Amino acid sequence: MGDFVHTVDAKGVTSQFNFIAGQESAFWIRARRNHLLAQWFSDLTDESQQTYVQLLLDADFARVQTRESEAWILIKIRNDLMGFGIFLSLEQLREVAERCRLQAWQERQRQ
Repeated sequence: MGDFVHTVDAKGVTSQFNFIAGQESAFWIRARRNHLLAQWFSDLTDESQQTYVQLLLDADFARVQTRESEAWILIKIRNDLMGFGIFLSLEQLREVAERCRLQAWQERQRQ
C-alpha cells in the first residue's frame, strides 16, 4: 500500500509541475507576442517602442488569456493606428498577432 501512495503522490506532483510549466510557457508566449506587436506598431508609426511595449506588456494582458483581453488588445492597436492615419481591419490585425504569436512560440521552443 505504501508504494501505491508514493506513486499517486509522485504523479500528482508531476501533474502540478506540468500544469505550472504550461502556464508559465503560455504567459511567456503572450508577453513575447505583445512585445513583438509593440515593435510592429512602432515600426509603422515611429511611436516610441518603449511606451507602447509597457502598455502591451502590462501584467493584466499577459497574465490572463481570454477572448475579451485578446480582442481588447487588437481593438486598442487598431484605434491607435487610426490615430496615425493607418486603417487596418481586425482580421488583418489578427493575422499580424498570429504571426507574432507563432514567432514567440518558435522562440520559446528554441530555449
